[in-house]
Amino acid sequence: MTASTPSATQPPAFATASRNHYRAAVLAAKENLRISADHLAGLAAECGIKAILADFLGSQLNTRNRLVNDEVATWVKKKGAPGVREWRPQEHGHLPELWEHLTAVAHRRRGGGAGALFTQLIWKNPFAGWDVAGRYCDGTAITDAEVDRHLKAAYDLIAAHEQAGILGTRTRA
Repeated sequence: MTASTPSATQPPAFATASRNHYRAAVLAAKENLRISADHLAGLAAECGIKAILADFLGSQLNTRNRLVNDEVATWVKKKGAPGVREWRPQEHGHLPELWEHLTAVAHRRRGGGAGALFTQLIWKNPFAGWDVAGRYCDGTAITDAEVDRHLKAAYDLIAAHEQAGILGTRTRA
């Protein structure tokens, strides 16, 4: 038996992953698998937001292969320099905080182009209170209404990403 060789890490394909998670969430919802449906809807939305941030709002992959945007930054302690702080972009992490990153970047660009297209999504965070750890729950706290709300939000993000692509508002190739 020979040892496998590790493959190079592929760059994230956020838009493709978003559509895939969404389709799986819809299938799970049809089978009344609320835990899976809600979890997958959240992942679909998370990937959809990251696709929007990367493809239309200027976020870029850092050396850790995670998205960052200079418009979402914070003061942090500088390594090797006690008492010195530096302004550093935050990585785009997970819902529900990720929705706030979308809000911050799109709000600053609402005057036209991609920002204006996405501001319609940011009025209210449908994932406020959502936690990826919900995948470990027994399902009794997840309502059909929540699953429907999360599926709609994921769908809206995917549709907005596709519409922006059609309108040609990409920030990178």
